[in-house]
Formats: sequence, structure tokens, C-alpha cells
Amino acid sequence: MGRNTSYSGSPETFQNDPVGTFTYSSFPQGWKDAAQVDPETLSPKPSAVVINTTDALGQTTSAVATFPALAFSQGIYRSIESTNVYKTQADVRVDQFSDTDPSVIAEDPNNPGFLLCGCPLGAANLVDWPMQVAFADVKGNTTDPSDAPAAGLVVSGQTHTWHLFALTQNIVADLDLGVYVKEGQWYRAETDFNAIDGTLHGVVTDIASGAMLADKMIFLRDPKYGNYDPKVDGVFNSEAYLDGEHSLVPLTDPSLTRPNLAVIDNIDSLSHGTLYAYGQGHGQGGNSWDGILCEHGQYT
Repeated sequence: MGRNTSYSGSPETFQNDPVGTFTYSSFPQGWKDAAQVDPETLSPKPSAVVINTTDALGQTTSAVATFPALAFSQGIYRSIESTNVYKTQADVRVDQFSDTDPSVIAEDPNNPGFLLCGCPLGAANLVDWPMQVAFADVKGNTTDPSDAPAAGLVVSGQTHTWHLFALTQNIVADLDLGVYVKEGQWYRAETDFNAIDGTLHGVVTDIASGAMLADKMIFLRDPKYGNYDPKVDGVFNSEAYLDGEHSLVPLTDPSLTRPNLAVIDNIDSLSHGTLYAYGQGHGQGGNSWDGILCEHGQYT
């Protein structure tokens, strides 16, 4: 799946940002900072900026970096059209894994099926993450983007590996790809999703060597993931490249203060305005939950 579908051919490289390191950056038109969505967010403003750095081959480049802070989400996202087939790829470098607080990654005795942090049990390895390359359904201007239903690729802060995941209203799916992420190393993450048949596909490549490290699929219609409904679980309106420290906010252990740090570059996706951009080359049980990744303020 996804092998015959072309990207837009014009990846976003963030080379034209004139502002500088750790200041407000002039993201290209259409991009939004995750901290601009929820006015009550604890995320720093800005939560991500364009910095000068080096690519996988050691060449100087500009890329988007998350700010060093603990927050429910930091990063960037942009609106896309809801469709039957979604596809995106990006280069990702994790510079630091955050602390995690295992005390809140346990089942809530007062809310069976959910963790103390408010996440579904099946998301125990997705509570903290330095970066995701994913599709999300961001609602309104008061919901943190990390709380939106989402699907795609993510680096787990719990396992330090790449995961293929879907967390939507009816679906909780998490596949550990077994690819350990080395801090400071660039990876290309490619994900595509057929909303009609519920097939989610992820590819991870070591950019420097060109070696493909993982090429896996999840079939969300499998009852073990829930009761897949394409009109609900297959609808996304954004591409989201975010981090999050959900086990650390609100802070319950003052010794756990190390944040995630990641850099993202060369974002490429299907051409959103082209009639045949989506779907080209494609064929066409579990606990239900309320569609958010984690409910804030659920700690006990």
C-alpha cells in the first residue's frame, strides 16, 4: 500500500526562515504552532522554532526544533482535506528523550480500561514521545492537538522505539516496530492510511545509510483494535508533527524535569489541492473511548 502514490514533489525544507534560533519563526503559510491552539496550554509560545543544524550527511540546513520544555504538546501542524487516502513523510532526529513517570502509567482503579494519566490502557507506551509524523483530527481552538484522534508513526518515550499507532474514537492500536532510536541520528518516517479499508502503513529508513529499518502495516478493521468506523476513525483534518510529555504534566515528581527534544525537516505529503492527489494507485471490539489521546488533570 502507498508505493504507487506520489508526494507533492515540493517538500517543506524551512530554508527561508529569517528570524533565528529560539525566537518566533516565520513558518511558511499554512503552518501553525501547536501552542497557538489552546489558550490555556502550558506549552511555551513559541513551542517550536526554525534553527540552523546539520542534516544526516553533516551538511548545514534549517529545520524545526521543539523548545526545551515540559508540555502536553509542542511542534507544528497544518490543515489538510479529509479524504480516503492520506500520506506524508518527514525527516526526524531525536536529540533527547524525556524523563517518564511510571507512577501514572498504571490502570486507574476508578476508571477501568484507562491509565491514571487518562490514556487508554493500549496507549501505555505512547504517553511520552519526542516526535510523531501523523494525521490528526484537530477540533476547534481550545483542544490541545496532542489530545486529538490521530494515526501514523511516533517515537515512544517509554520504549525509545518507533511505533505505528492509531488512537481514535473507536480504535486503540499500537505496533512497536522494534527500531530503536539513537539520539542525534536522522530517520525518514513515511506513513500512509487508507481510511476506507482501515489499512495503516509505516516505513522507517536510516537516512545516512539508506537502510530500510521497518516496513509494517496495521489493519484497523481487526476487532482486537476496536470497532472501526471509516466515517469516524478515518477522518482527519491535519498533519501533525508534535511531541508530548503526558506523564510529566502536571508534574508529580519534581525530580523528573528532562524534556523531549527533536528536530524535523523535509516534510512532504500529497498535493492537497489536486483532484486526483489522494487515492492514486490505491484500492479502495475493544473499548470505545472519547477520542482524545490523554485527558488532562486525571492524575490521582
